[in-house]
Amino acid sequence: MSISEVSVKKPVTALLVFIILSALGVYSIFNLNVDMYPEIDIPYLIVYTGYKNAGPEEVEASITRTLESSLSGLSGLKKMQSQSSTGLSLIILEMEYGTNLDAAANDIRDKIDMVRSYLPSDADTPLTIKIDPSMMPIMHLVLKGQHSSDELYDYASDIISPRLEQIDGVASAMIMGGRKKTINVDIPRDRLDAYGLTISQVAQMIGAQNIQATGGNIRSEQLSYSVKTDGKFKSIEDVRNTVISYAVASSPGGKAAPSVKKILLRDIADVYEGHEDGSTAAYLDGESSIMLLVQKQSGKNAVKTAANVRAALKNITESLPGDVEVIESSNTTDQIKRTIIEVVKSITEGMILSVIILLIFLRSIKSTVIIGLAIPISFLITLFLMFLRGMTINMVSLGGMLIGVGMLVDNSIVVLENIFVYRERDAKPSVAATLGAQEMITSVVASTLTSICIFLPMIMLSSRLGFMGQLFNDLAFTIVFSLLGSLFVAIALVPVLSAKYLVLGKSSNINTHTLFGKLNRALGIFFERVDGAYASSVRRILRHKAATVIVMIAIFIGAIVGAVKVGFIYMPEIASDTVTVKFELPKGTRLEVTEAYVQQMESIARQEVKGIKFSTVTAGGDSMLSSSATTNEGSLTLTLYPKAERQKGWDTDKTAKDKLRPYFTKFPGATITFGTNNNDTANSGISIDIKSNDLSLVAKTANQVMNLIKTQAADVVNEVTCDLEEGLPQLEIKLDRNRMYELGLNVASIGSEISGAINGLRASRYDDGGKEINIVVRLPEKDRAKVTDLDLIYVRNNSGTRIPLSNFAHTVKNTAPVTIFRENQSRIAHVTVKQVDGLSLGDVQNRIKDLIDKNILMEDDLNITYSGDLANMREAVMNFLAIIIMAIVLVFAVMASQFESFKSPFIIMFTIPLSFIGVTAIYALTRQRFSIMTVMGVLTLVGTIVNNGIVLIDQINILRKRGRTLDDACVEAAGNRLRPILMSTLTTVFSLIPMAFFPGEGSESMQPIGLTIFGGMTFGSLMTLFLMPVVYNLFNRKNERARVEELKRIEQENA
Repeated sequence: MSISEVSVKKPVTALLVFIILSALGVYSIFNLNVDMYPEIDIPYLIVYTGYKNAGPEEVEASITRTLESSLSGLSGLKKMQSQSSTGLSLIILEMEYGTNLDAAANDIRDKIDMVRSYLPSDADTPLTIKIDPSMMPIMHLVLKGQHSSDELYDYASDIISPRLEQIDGVASAMIMGGRKKTINVDIPRDRLDAYGLTISQVAQMIGAQNIQATGGNIRSEQLSYSVKTDGKFKSIEDVRNTVISYAVASSPGGKAAPSVKKILLRDIADVYEGHEDGSTAAYLDGESSIMLLVQKQSGKNAVKTAANVRAALKNITESLPGDVEVIESSNTTDQIKRTIIEVVKSITEGMILSVIILLIFLRSIKSTVIIGLAIPISFLITLFLMFLRGMTINMVSLGGMLIGVGMLVDNSIVVLENIFVYRERDAKPSVAATLGAQEMITSVVASTLTSICIFLPMIMLSSRLGFMGQLFNDLAFTIVFSLLGSLFVAIALVPVLSAKYLVLGKSSNINTHTLFGKLNRALGIFFERVDGAYASSVRRILRHKAATVIVMIAIFIGAIVGAVKVGFIYMPEIASDTVTVKFELPKGTRLEVTEAYVQQMESIARQEVKGIKFSTVTAGGDSMLSSSATTNEGSLTLTLYPKAERQKGWDTDKTAKDKLRPYFTKFPGATITFGTNNNDTANSGISIDIKSNDLSLVAKTANQVMNLIKTQAADVVNEVTCDLEEGLPQLEIKLDRNRMYELGLNVASIGSEISGAINGLRASRYDDGGKEINIVVRLPEKDRAKVTDLDLIYVRNNSGTRIPLSNFAHTVKNTAPVTIFRENQSRIAHVTVKQVDGLSLGDVQNRIKDLIDKNILMEDDLNITYSGDLANMREAVMNFLAIIIMAIVLVFAVMASQFESFKSPFIIMFTIPLSFIGVTAIYALTRQRFSIMTVMGVLTLVGTIVNNGIVLIDQINILRKRGRTLDDACVEAAGNRLRPILMSTLTTVFSLIPMAFFPGEGSESMQPIGLTIFGGMTFGSLMTLFLMPVVYNLFNRKNERARVEELKRIEQENA
């Protein structure tokens, strides 16, 4: 007993099943996480090793090379990159997609343990870190008010940040701008000299006087008392009154015994509440402020987390002074919500257009409702299956639903039409529903399998596609789930509803005097004329088969030539309501200079760009990739009004970047890059990779390449950058070791004293109402402002004598390499460029390669290669082509099994390459460029375009078995299947109109898929209707002669 028969016999049970599935789908909507993209595991591991005070070359030689040699044989390793900078070795391991990163991290630790003894003894233990892309900030909050930035910092660090980090879903709330409070102890050099003290000696004394120690336990007869010595500072006065040393003072005339005088900290130093030297600064709309970057926890719902933060801020602000505001300057979840809403809107529009097409062809509201129900019910089943698999609602998964809208009704159309045939033969409703559905189960299952099996290779081989494989997995699973849902609806729900509600004589019962009746009659006449014209056209084409084939071949060749001219990009740009401008000044630039630069940039932006909602500026910052504060870096973020609120004449992110680029690229000494919050990492541009073991040769060649591109390729590229930075200005203190040993000194004490004099020494921590504040001992600014001040730093030897630095050392000015980059154990520099909008990526890279080949002298130890978007796209396209070929083989196998023939599937396969004509035409007409998303569209197209061919060829075979001649069978089958093919094609292509031609804000990356299927289905269906009868006729002409002769022989024998 089939599913259809069971459903018809037990309609209540069947309806309950679908009601339950629909309810589970509704439940899933409210419990699926929402994000812009699917959760993606980036297969990168970082080995982080600190080596304090060591230069880049020493770090490279003693740590990086040793670890690289050990890790080079790591299983699953694709590429190894490293950065050796002052005090830090960073090794970035790119693993093959699909690698178990937890197991790989354990292998890394084992390999590091094997060479740990070869690393410097004073180097830190290497740490292995896994990159999590979901930890990017989702919200930027700005704190402003009538207070100093330091006071605002205290509000942020004491009140806002701790409370935000308690919210479900929030990982951290990092503070930018402002400075931490400290107790500064500034000791002028003349006072140190007067009392014979050093910075480190004072710091040790402060630390020794601020201790809380336990003294064990005292047990009485009944109780046990813990003993605690509380010597912690209770106030800043306690700090000031700390005894630093003692001095013996003799009495006048020497008659009385000498007295001992206490030297207090207040006697030699200025002790006051202050703040650390700033390493970051933040501004909102030109005003100094504090910024908090809110990061969500991995796996948490970004939209819910942001909503939780917004709700909590209402309570948090009540704890702040009335004039202090917390402003939400940026929220990526707003973009997510707008994008999701736009995609859902496109799905709804697609559903409406599909239902209208059904109504036009069926001319029956009841039949349209029965078939139209397949769409929402299939979607709810899809959402439930997504929930079971742990997927998220995102632009890609919703894009899969949008692609499937038109295909969801195909199975229901086929089943309903066959049920209607039985009803016209006077079968009872239940019998017609059962037999009509049972007859078509094999056909609709085969049709669904052809659409589903194209995604199986991609799902199975997604690791070969890397990032794109993970991205498209959601698309594939969503389409597969929706098609399975539509199949279940077609064979289980449509028969039940047809048995109950399908009525014969739907056209004759309509009142022809009403508007609907007139439209129904007009459509009937129109379809009859179309049927007649199409049959005549097919008969005419069959008389000119050779000419038809030649014309199609010529058009196909033209499409291939046209495809080359369309151009290629890696990923389409996505519209955003933010523009981010990142810049980098020469290493060593002070924070104040960086602030001035970025404020000047903000001023220009506010003058040139229209429609700015907020402008936020950050200067400096701390990075895991650097051992020191990056005071030479900054960023400007323009938050534009969203599309719905944008007035006429206001700028988009693209026009804003076009306006600002000419200004910002002229800033002297600054490296500028533009981006948005959406696809900064998707389009990385073209990278020229320069490798050599000779670092000076790498640097020289990188400079030559940059100058060559800037002077001779400025018309095709912009944002030319290089990661090999200029040397950091450095004062190197050269020690005379013999003299140093004679004076009883050691390097550790010298280094500590120098660091303390310049940066300050943390002597201890002061408890300020439960908040720990550093006590920092240092020289005042005036005593450490000049290079010559270094010579006046004193170091105490083993006997307690103070010795000036000038007695055993001298200072030399030079530049030090900032970072040494390596890739696969060879030194490297990357020169990165981005092509001008509208230009083909391949053409631009070829132009650059020609320039380099003609102008750069290739030495023996020099190697120049190219990576970036084009290389990534070529690799992805080749992998996709392999998957498409596998998909075509599977589709062929399904059709061969259905027809029990190799010839019929082979004929149907002609529609696949010919549909590419429509793809090229639609891209040329819309002036779009091919991208990796186009390839995904082609893959989807392969499984859908053959379905119409299956319907037509199957009908031709049936008619020939009934005795029709070859030509008559081709013409009659074409006429019989015209309307089903048109209905299937038009529901698909019309449902894709919103995606293909009117993509919503943020969903532009899915547009190429819609365009590809739209163009391919439109032209491919025309080829099915007009060329398929010709191809079938040509392939079966020989068999037809034999069949005619056999029929004549049988007739003669019977005569």
